[in-house]
Amino acid sequence: MIIDNLSIIFGCIIVLLTAISIVANPFARSISRKEDNNVAKDGNICETLPKISVVVLSHNNAEALDKHLPLILTQDYAPGYEVIVVGEKGDTNVEGVLNKYAHNSLLYATFIPQQSLFMSKPKLSAALGIKAARNEWIVMLDATCKPMSDEWLKSVANSIKSGTNLVVGYSNYADEAKAYYRFIRLRESCYYLHTASYSTAYRSTGSNIAFKRTEFIQRDGYRGNLQHVYGEYDFIINKFARQGATSVVTHPDSFLREDSPTKKNWSERCIANSHVGYHLERSTSTRLAYVIDVVFMYLCYMANIATGAFAYMTSRYPLLAIGVVCLLAAIGMRIWLVKVKCRQLNEHLSSWKIPFFELSLVWFDLITLLKYAKADKHDFTTHKI
Repeated sequence: MIIDNLSIIFGCIIVLLTAISIVANPFARSISRKEDNNVAKDGNICETLPKISVVVLSHNNAEALDKHLPLILTQDYAPGYEVIVVGEKGDTNVEGVLNKYAHNSLLYATFIPQQSLFMSKPKLSAALGIKAARNEWIVMLDATCKPMSDEWLKSVANSIKSGTNLVVGYSNYADEAKAYYRFIRLRESCYYLHTASYSTAYRSTGSNIAFKRTEFIQRDGYRGNLQHVYGEYDFIINKFARQGATSVVTHPDSFLREDSPTKKNWSERCIANSHVGYHLERSTSTRLAYVIDVVFMYLCYMANIATGAFAYMTSRYPLLAIGVVCLLAAIGMRIWLVKVKCRQLNEHLSSWKIPFFELSLVWFDLITLLKYAKADKHDFTTHKI
């Protein structure tokens, strides 16, 4: 058994790397400020909340609209709200669903033309629905999303304070979706919600946002990114967010669940997110944080394994013990931090899968970047030459 200066130096290095790798972790960061989570429980508070227009974007998903629309139309929201469904003209399936619920006085519908030359259909749908709204505050979501509570609107509205111009909520795939899909989205949400809470909001992982109609119209809505096919939620957040004026809501009643995607849809969405990310402002800090987190995670694991192997071969058993303890501590703490966020956001992930999901991140990123590099860039723009 050898205890020498080399063992002490190596031991200090791996302990420090282990500590840094645990802290340099999106799951270790707070995703909302304390004041954002003080959701009022007094039923009379709803009298001070604004009326809301819910804009539902429906694109060839009549089945999802039929399944989720009743949950949107039956919200417990005393101040009053309207629901505006935006579909494509000539989509008889969507029209059939709307006719089914036409008796509901909260429901309104508007339609976009079948062809849109200079603006993507999702953005055109959003812009048309927002302009058709009669209330100042807009809550926008896709027809593939469902509220997890009949107090979803109330929970979102409770985050609207004096000076707030944007509310960002949490959404993820339904529990039926592959665990890896839900893990990736959960991890990305931790970055975006933390940034929205403590800096200037950057983007989101899905729908579930609220914003002001007049600001959208006065600042020309999507002008500046009309050509991009994707990113109808991201560009609103990126353009209109102001530091200190964004509220993040993480109350369980505020959550949305999106229908489970197919493998093809998941892949297309990841590639589209890569494209949108290159055209958003304020991307440097989030990308840098991501790189630092991943690098320190891999450094920690490699340093502990290499130190352990070196210690075993040179009979430095105290150093070997330190390496084993640090490795187990890193794995255990990282699993625990993910589980803490899972409890906060009502996610369900198996503990044993988490280390493998984290270790796959570099390969996931490389595969996505390669797919994006090989993709036809005309697929991401309406301005085809």
